[in-house]
Amino acid sequence: MPQTVREARWYRSMLYVPGNKLDWMRKAPKYGADALVFDLEDSVEVTQKAGARNSVATAIRELRTGQFGRFVRLNGWRTGYLLDDVNAVVIDGLDGVALAKTEDPEEIAALDLVLAELERSRDLPIGRIEICPHAESAVGRYRMYDLCMASQRVKRAGNAGGPPPGGDGARSLGLQFNEEIDDAIYFGAYSALQARAAGIIQVEGAMTGKLDDLELVRRISERSKRMGASWSSAIHPSHIRVINEIYSPAQNEISEAVDIISVVAEANARGEGAVRYKSMILDYATVRTAMEVLKRAEAIGIDVGNVPKLKLPPL
Repeated sequence: MPQTVREARWYRSMLYVPGNKLDWMRKAPKYGADALVFDLEDSVEVTQKAGARNSVATAIRELRTGQFGRFVRLNGWRTGYLLDDVNAVVIDGLDGVALAKTEDPEEIAALDLVLAELERSRDLPIGRIEICPHAESAVGRYRMYDLCMASQRVKRAGNAGGPPPGGDGARSLGLQFNEEIDDAIYFGAYSALQARAAGIIQVEGAMTGKLDDLELVRRISERSKRMGASWSSAIHPSHIRVINEIYSPAQNEISEAVDIISVVAEANARGEGAVRYKSMILDYATVRTAMEVLKRAEAIGIDVGNVPKLKLPPL
């Protein structure tokens, strides 16, 4: 039986903001990211964790009506910080949490239970808050499929472009490489495969820690998109414009998608299935791909025009 696809709001970009910087969080929406991730983990020094939780909760309340997503990166299990994190930030306006350094499916399942209990006690919609598993070790990456299957709250995961140099993931895998070459794409492809097998279609691409090289951001994002990613994260606001551009359907892609659907619809009306178009054979598989392009365009407010209605057979 085909794996059920987990539908979720599509974000092209997610911008990380240190959770101990309330002014930065308040300003973050102006940079145009589709979602913000208020960080309680590695960007916050240990003695500032408690204050950061209060600041993040304040930011969520103040920004809860924004059209962007609001996520929080939590400290991982066994740090002694996670329960205090979720107790502080599970409030109206929170869209999801990212669980740092995830390795075991039980960690996702346990967090699911904690979130559900807080949602019930605080009269929030049950199951609405997403969980994003951040697998930052060899074990976590190896178990990505199981991590995704541990909870229906997991709707976006993977790392199609591979881990960034110098980070926890690269160190755990023993990788020595730079972002100009493709040495790490095997690990990214494996991660994306597992996420897709679990029904996750919102697959994360690679990111870079280099702040001022926008051409590098472009190359990494384009490579990630080719590897199956639908969005990427950033740690600097200047990266958002490039990421949004890469993960938005281009006008020529939209026009091509409309043409494909129109040609197949006309062929179906004549009693034909597959049809020749620009030296290609179009069939229902091609139409499904075209429909995905148009769906993503509409998700970011692009008018795709009049598209013929076409009934597709079940997969």
